[in-house]
Amino acid sequence: MNINKLIALVLASVSLMGCSAKNVVSNQQQKVYTNNSAYSAENFGQHHDEVTLILSFSGGGTRAAALSYGVLEALRDTTIHIAGQDIRLLDEVDMISSVSGGSFTAAYYGLYGEQTFDNYKETFLYHEVTDDLASLFLSPLRWFSTKTRTRLAEDYYKNNIFGDKTFADISRDNSPYIVINSTDLSTGTRFSFTQGYFDMLCSDLNSYSISSAVTASSAVPLLFTPVVIENRDDCVTQIDKDVMFDTSNYRNRNAVSTIEQYQDKEAVKYVHLVDGGITDNLGLVAVYEMVEYLRLNKSKSLDPRNNRGQIKPLIIISVDAATNPELGIADSIDTPDLKQTVDAITDIQLHRYNDSTKDLMIEAMHDWGRLASEKGDDVTPYFVEVSFTKTLDRDKKFLLNQIRTDFNLSNDNVDLLVDEGYQQLNLDSTFQEFIHAHSFDASRSEHSQTLLTADEEI
Repeated sequence: MNINKLIALVLASVSLMGCSAKNVVSNQQQKVYTNNSAYSAENFGQHHDEVTLILSFSGGGTRAAALSYGVLEALRDTTIHIAGQDIRLLDEVDMISSVSGGSFTAAYYGLYGEQTFDNYKETFLYHEVTDDLASLFLSPLRWFSTKTRTRLAEDYYKNNIFGDKTFADISRDNSPYIVINSTDLSTGTRFSFTQGYFDMLCSDLNSYSISSAVTASSAVPLLFTPVVIENRDDCVTQIDKDVMFDTSNYRNRNAVSTIEQYQDKEAVKYVHLVDGGITDNLGLVAVYEMVEYLRLNKSKSLDPRNNRGQIKPLIIISVDAATNPELGIADSIDTPDLKQTVDAITDIQLHRYNDSTKDLMIEAMHDWGRLASEKGDDVTPYFVEVSFTKTLDRDKKFLLNQIRTDFNLSNDNVDLLVDEGYQQLNLDSTFQEFIHAHSFDASRSEHSQTLLTADEEI
């Protein structure tokens, strides 16, 4: 079933459901953390010692989930030789920032690691999720239920994909920092499922359900009601209200303004979360703000040096599953119909925003590299984009751009998307430049160390 048809059917059935469905909140009181147990960036990434590698997974339903999965497979199969050892790039991933469809892949990999490559296709990518949800939403047995459509979706994801896992379950050895992003309707800004955001709500992220977070990240307005979190006022730890943040631009000032709103417990009693693609469809803004915060606060989790004192290369891979389908507007003199017009406007806004976000990230990476170079370190950052705009084969590009945003895709389309993510990353010139440059630097460093040892012996 097409997701647009599902929306129409759900809206048609709303009157039959009455007002019996009610929102609930499930965030628990903030805890006092010990042994670095908080789900925060400071407690991740320190064991990935050779490369600072960050991924962002965009929205786009199963299309985005499959393309992202292909990139994970490519990183799994890419090995670099450094410091006398072979390391997989997948093991060097420090952070994955995701929205909407991409959040399914990010969360699943964060929870299950290597098992992802054995189970994820059958568990989610090949599964007809939209049809299953439609059966739940439209069943006469559910019309007078107290559960909202969103709560039904949460239950479905819990029973079929993520189990009873919480953010505490991601805190396993070698797991990257998984940042699931949604949109707060009340403030109109991005909301990230990190302990930093939950601190503002006096809440504990470790005990929060992964299924609920992914539901919020992919909760398309109208089809889903928001996921609701209470802005509690019973904090048990001191929240640092004066964290360092560069407020020299509008974007950062807006983030600080949002933080201040959450501190007003009377004005903002509840946070209503929907699809993260509304405010950051690539997941890159979250990466930018996270790195800026960690850099300005001199966090050890963003230490640019490895244990041997050498500068680590920085590479960010953006997986963008946005499409540019043929709408048929240019084929006729007739005025475009309503659907064509809405689709065209949506696509224009999405692509323009995505382009400006990529420009922001590339500019910021150059600034980070320049600042490091001014301190005597030669740093070349690498930004890699995986998207359908870079698909080389014209026929394949056309097919990829026609794949709808849905959670029901044919197995053939899933395989096509996975293969595109895999092949495109491997063939990307910037990615190959990174691999060759890194191998060269590693060899040069080892050679220099050999010469130094020989000189010392002389």
